[in-house]
Amino acid sequence: MNFIGFFRSAKVLSFIGGVAAATVGIKILKSDIVRKGVVKVLAKGMKVQQDAMSAFEAMKEEAQDLCYEAQQQAGGAGEANGSADA
Repeated sequence: MNFIGFFRSAKVLSFIGGVAAATVGIKILKSDIVRKGVVKVLAKGMKVQQDAMSAFEAMKEEAQDLCYEAQQQAGGAGEANGSADA
């Protein structure tokens, strides 16, 4: 294989393309515009996560309240039935 044939190899071209893409990617990620955009997107994602956690906690508390009320009602109905039978 000669020198020109070596650079026409798919593996070599893929490697060179990967190195070039990584180099360009690093330059892009280090730019201020991209950095500000990524920070903004991450901040919005974190806000959505916090809102979801708050909503989940509210739903959990409501479910616990419903279970407590149901237990009270079931327990009260059982006592009423038991005392009426006696």
